[in-house]
Amino acid sequence: MNGKIIKVIGLIATVAGVGVNLVTDWVNEKKMDEKIEEKVNEALALRDKEYEEEES
Repeated sequence: MNGKIIKVIGLIATVAGVGVNLVTDWVNEKKMDEKIEEKVNEALALRDKEYEEEES
């Protein structure tokens, strides 16, 4: 009986580990997307500012 319980616990731990890994990857990807969007917006704002100064 103890052997079966240990196997079940091991299986549950493996499945939980895979799930946590997938969630971690997803969160890291969302953080990277947010950082990329922020940098693109900063670059566009700078470009627009320089364009407006040229027209003045």
